[in-house]
Amino acid sequence: MATITRRGLGASAAALLLSRRARATGYPDRPVTIINPFAAGGQSDPLGRAVALHLQRRLGQPFVLENRTGAGSTIGAQYVARTAADGYTLLFGTTSTFVIAPFVYANAGYDPAASFAPVAVASEGPMVLTTHSRSGYASVADVVAAARRSPGRITYASAGSGSLPHLLGEVFARATGAELTHVPYRGGAPAMNDLIGGQVDLFFEAVANVVPHVEGGRAVALMSTGPARSRLLPTVPTATELGHGDLTLTSWTGFAAPVSTPAHVIEGLNQGINEALRTPEVIALMERIGISGIGGSPTDMAGRIARESAVYKGIITAAKISAE
Repeated sequence: MATITRRGLGASAAALLLSRRARATGYPDRPVTIINPFAAGGQSDPLGRAVALHLQRRLGQPFVLENRTGAGSTIGAQYVARTAADGYTLLFGTTSTFVIAPFVYANAGYDPAASFAPVAVASEGPMVLTTHSRSGYASVADVVAAARRSPGRITYASAGSGSLPHLLGEVFARATGAELTHVPYRGGAPAMNDLIGGQVDLFFEAVANVVPHVEGGRAVALMSTGPARSRLLPTVPTATELGHGDLTLTSWTGFAAPVSTPAHVIEGLNQGINEALRTPEVIALMERIGISGIGGSPTDMAGRIARESAVYKGIITAAKISAE
């Protein structure tokens, strides 16, 4: 016979309350579209789909994840910003969407603070400084020493000018005094392919995309960003451990709606997303790909956008980075 725990009973009660509130307000009474401004199969995609499925089950209407890609996630973000503020079109964006692209693209077409109503931060995960297995670099100290001996000789890949890997490479170079050469690619996959092929020396990439190459002996993980070591790479030190406190920036995801979306809709979505992040299925998914659930209130997300916008704007302005 199945055993119902107190925790499980509490989650069920919360779900029932959420469903009743949704029916009382009439939202949703038709399918909801969640725009992911990145390609299907990317790191954010499985989490977005898992949360969408949970919302669908709890609120009784389809929640469909749709990929609208291009221009560093600005095309999808623009689309959501221009839709009706009724809760039927949502944005599932990333660090790039909310705090990088608006400062990299001269005409991003939206303002993260003025165009959207934050709903909830979903997750965050570290970025890992990686080199190919034939580079001869076994540590960050090796990289810095080599870069100082031969300024500009060491190259680092990115997923494109103005991408998070590009900005992290810029911060790393400034923090260590290493003169590096940036090599932009049209996405993370081709950048990683050239890294393990030895065409470039370094790449900051999401932990889930690094682990298979480390385990396969094709790459070496040198350092991770974020507040703690990754569960997937427990022997790899953090930037803070190595004395590079400026490199604590993480890759994160969050949900938002067009500005002026009714407060009761935002509240219901926030509750549903927070509940989804506590389910065993979503927790297991996040553990597999090396990210952590965050959750919290819309105000928490707004504060994060404000804080990190100031940080990234400073980096982008100082380095004169532009995607156009």
